[in-house]
Amino acid sequence: MAAGYVIYDGPSMIDGKRVIVIACALDRSRNGKTGHMVQTYVLRADMHPIEAVRTGADASICGDCKHRGDGTGVGRSCYVTLAHGPSHVWRSWLRGAYVSMDPAAAGILLAGKMIRLGTYGDPAAAPREVWEELVRYAEGWTGYTHQWRWIDTRWARLVMASADTLDEAKAAQSVGYRTFRVGGEREVGELRCPASAEMGKKAVCADCRACMGLAGKARASIVIAPHGTGARYARERELEAA
Repeated sequence: MAAGYVIYDGPSMIDGKRVIVIACALDRSRNGKTGHMVQTYVLRADMHPIEAVRTGADASICGDCKHRGDGTGVGRSCYVTLAHGPSHVWRSWLRGAYVSMDPAAAGILLAGKMIRLGTYGDPAAAPREVWEELVRYAEGWTGYTHQWRWIDTRWARLVMASADTLDEAKAAQSVGYRTFRVGGEREVGELRCPASAEMGKKAVCADCRACMGLAGKARASIVIAPHGTGARYARERELEAA
């Protein structure tokens, strides 16, 4: 098995710029929250991920996500550390470490595994069909999108709508999504993320499987406290909105 597969190389569904989607077959993630999963990265093809964030070009893969910061990296509250996974995967791709493969074929090779849709980058930056084929034979997956306002609601089967306020969560739920909300108290119809620190890390994502959109068995939406390297900025925004 190759180290990974380039399952999409084409225009971003967000702004038309060239992006790549790489499924890393060998899970080297140290993320204790997710457990062992196939990691997937949505990246700008033409620049290092850190340069993309500093120039605002990460809009191609993250859309209007608030956690991007101001378009130069200032105020960035995304939990992903750019210098780790995204940078390593982009440099490896430049060296030719990954095999280009139809997502359906990659899905067969990754059959029976748990897959993380968008370890970095929003899955909606690539065609929905790419992800559908990738997870066809998977044991399960996790997926989240901030683009739920404008994408086809058929995405709700695959992904959770990412919400940063209770109003956003209600809006996404009203059009058919289950939601994954950062911050605030638990509301009726929500569960605290079992893999979160506030819940004592009772489970890992690979075992929980609550964040599979409408395809999984879970029906409640999920809420989690701000976490990761940008948690401070997320808390500041939460206080401003209060």
